[in-house]
Amino acid sequence: MQQATPNSLAGPAAPMSTRRALAAEIAQAIRSGVFRPGEWLRQIDLEGQFGATRFDVRTALAELALRQTVEHVPNRGFRVAVPDQRRAGELLKVRALLEVEAAVTALPHLGRIDIQRLERLAAAFDEAIGNAGVVEHSRSNEAFHQAIYDRTPNRVLIEIVLELRDRSRLSPLTLWPSHAALLRSAAGHHAIIAAIRAGDRDMLASIIAQHVLGSEANYSNAPPGTPGSVG
Repeated sequence: MQQATPNSLAGPAAPMSTRRALAAEIAQAIRSGVFRPGEWLRQIDLEGQFGATRFDVRTALAELALRQTVEHVPNRGFRVAVPDQRRAGELLKVRALLEVEAAVTALPHLGRIDIQRLERLAAAFDEAIGNAGVVEHSRSNEAFHQAIYDRTPNRVLIEIVLELRDRSRLSPLTLWPSHAALLRSAAGHHAIIAAIRAGDRDMLASIIAQHVLGSEANYSNAPPGTPGSVG
């Protein structure tokens, strides 16, 4: 008997836009720590949480299984994939290349109002460090970077960046295993703003690369037992 694949389990295909939108929402919840590595995803719970139909949920999960954000286990269902340290590091290197390109091509389109918005978002991340949990850390961090990518002309590039962010699937506790790691991310945000304000393409490229690749250092140095870490 031929083994079922995620696509064959999805039933009648949901519209592509619906599937991608729901897959993005579930991936965001995984990145934000709402669902932890190895956690089983009950489809009936996802239907209620996201206001989606059973077919929509199944096709979204099949999409995420193809991206290896979730894992399909025959006769059991879907669970959040457990990150692999080597693979996560390789994905981050690719992300760094693409996110540098996204940022430097956005630079000519980032004006005074955009910089003010980035300053507010950086301040929100700073405040979240002391007053919020890891889910809000993740959300405010993504809001900061999205404000830059909103000005990137190549929208296909941004789609790929966001997909790779899903696939690297570091949990917040892995991305920021310590208060010092959060402070490094906060300092990176302010350095990015300074480079944008100066209109310095080379400086911005260097800071973005360091900022993204810093996630790999945090991942590698996460203590044993941290969700998503090795050990």
